[in-house]
Amino acid sequence: MSSADGRTREAAEALRVTGCQALEELRDLVGILHDPEPDGMREQALPDLGALVAESESVGVPVELVERGDRSPISPVVGRTAHRVVQEALTNVRKHAPGASTRVQVHYGRDAVRLVVRNTAPTRAADPALTGAGSATGTGLLGLRQRVELVNGTLLAGPYGDGGFQIQATLPRESGW
Repeated sequence: MSSADGRTREAAEALRVTGCQALEELRDLVGILHDPEPDGMREQALPDLGALVAESESVGVPVELVERGDRSPISPVVGRTAHRVVQEALTNVRKHAPGASTRVQVHYGRDAVRLVVRNTAPTRAADPALTGAGSATGTGLLGLRQRVELVNGTLLAGPYGDGGFQIQATLPRESGW
């Protein structure tokens, strides 16, 4: 769709972004439901977060990854959920906190995986072209919260420190799916 009206273009872009996010969430859910092996029978390690860190650093977001604990296998749906939490958090830093540094902490506990993604305050203004599409609706964090709750986890998100932001998720090692 092409329109000379800026508000119309902005609304169309917001719909497109929201639709793409919904489609991605639906694809993941369908993949989980069509998994031929029950969750507990095919555990795996948490997907490599280093690739997400490298991707963020390639677009100018400095990220420190700190992992502690036993990386023994976890259920695949929990692994995908943890990966998505970090992915969404790093995307939000890029969009809303340009110039901020970020720390991703992963603690592998006996019964749960705890993720904390914390960024410092931005050092420059956000680019309206990045923040304008879909950000006003908060669909990213809302979808993330729903995904985390589906595996019986918890998600906390909000301002941190002097202008930074933090997302914290606690996920059980087994999802019960």
